Amino acid sequence: MPDLPIAFRLAPTLLLAALLALCGCSAKPAAPAVPLASCHLKGLAQEAQCGSVSVPEDYSRPAGRKLSIRFAVIPAGARFKDADPLFVIAGGPGQSAVSLAGPVAMLFASLNQRRDLILVDQRGTGASAPLECAMPDPGRDPLALSLAHQQQAVAACAMRHERAGRDLRQYITSVAVRDFEAVRRALGGPKLNLWGVSYGTRAALEYHRQFPAAVRSIVLDSVAPADMALPASFARDAEAMLSFWLASCEAERECARRLPDLRANLQRWLAADTRTLALRAPDDGRVLSLTADTSVLTASLRTPLYAPQTARMLPFAIDRATRGDASALMALSSSPGDGLEGGFALGMHFAVLCSEDLPRVKREDFERRGIFGGQLARYYALMCASFPRAQVPDAFYARPSGDVPVLTLSGGLDPVTPPGHARALLAKMSHVRALVAPNLGHSVSGAPCAEDLITRFVRVPGAAIDGACLARIPRPTAFLPPLNGAER
Repeated sequence: MPDLPIAFRLAPTLLLAALLALCGCSAKPAAPAVPLASCHLKGLAQEAQCGSVSVPEDYSRPAGRKLSIRFAVIPAGARFKDADPLFVIAGGPGQSAVSLAGPVAMLFASLNQRRDLILVDQRGTGASAPLECAMPDPGRDPLALSLAHQQQAVAACAMRHERAGRDLRQYITSVAVRDFEAVRRALGGPKLNLWGVSYGTRAALEYHRQFPAAVRSIVLDSVAPADMALPASFARDAEAMLSFWLASCEAERECARRLPDLRANLQRWLAADTRTLALRAPDDGRVLSLTADTSVLTASLRTPLYAPQTARMLPFAIDRATRGDASALMALSSSPGDGLEGGFALGMHFAVLCSEDLPRVKREDFERRGIFGGQLARYYALMCASFPRAQVPDAFYARPSGDVPVLTLSGGLDPVTPPGHARALLAKMSHVRALVAPNLGHSVSGAPCAEDLITRFVRVPGAAIDGACLARIPRPTAFLPPLNGAER
């Protein structure tokens, strides 16, 4: 076959390059600099690729103690994939991202057709030098809900990790995102589309602050800015949502009739410093008797508020608890409401909040009134007494700026990160699309139509997105068990 003129020989290559430039994709992303091995992750049907990078525990002492940071890549389904993967940052703080591989793969199935999904166990979580803590078990320990007992467990946890040579000051967000960058570079240095949920939004913004050139777009689900001082904001935002759900019951005729005087009964129940709770063990039905402190109970009241599906059951559970049976309340408080439950390292949780948030809690936050009042601030102050406080850079708390495209998703019924946090945070960002789902709680990405919105944003970050579908998701009514014949 005669040799073709060079222009004709290059034409298909030039055409492919032009098409790839238009769609933002690459037929051959850069090769990883670390070996990847096939791995099977819980909840994931297909094989993933797993690896790890070695990083200094203390970046100011590069020759000192090393940490192995685990990550997983869920490969794109297409042969020719986009070069900019979706980088998943879990919440908590304390949640393992790799343990979320199953739900994350389902959540981002459309994006995963052409983009790799990267999940990194942040330092202190999962298989990345986890700071796990063994807490008292209510099924075995009658003092499991005692504040002093929990404080002893947390103190023992901190001491155990310090005796093992861990520097607990090195697990804050501004240090951890340097590990994310080490993973990105080990994978060939692609531009990243960041997706973070809850605390993961804080980590995503801090990564962008330190490494802006590495970020193509950011999706923030349930925005938790660095300056929100979580123990204080926990109390304010949870108070508003608990009041909302109690008022919803009062406004529903049947709920008000069957669960009268909820607020007054709850306030009387919480008035004592300690009380004895009766609850039925879920495994064998034994009736357990536990000593519970008010601050522990108020912390338990927060968890059911995370999702409307559990918050709607809270009035019933509160009514039962104030009448002597706390089984329903304790069951709700141990059930994650955001649909993204994963392995949780409580030590990493305290390592972050004790350094980044508690020092910014004001004196008046310890003296607040209401159901939650200053209980949560006092709870964290006691738990943090055992954790050394890291020096957090002032720039960490600065409101972000820049022109990277950002999509925020907020739930109108979120008791932790309601929409106001997203509005206040992103005032200096120039390309922000803020969407609110009025009747959803914490974590919006798994809601109907949210995946499509995220997919369209990541594919074309500057495109217009209509979030009206989020407003059509209904709010559930209060839960009431069926009446028996005598009650009717």
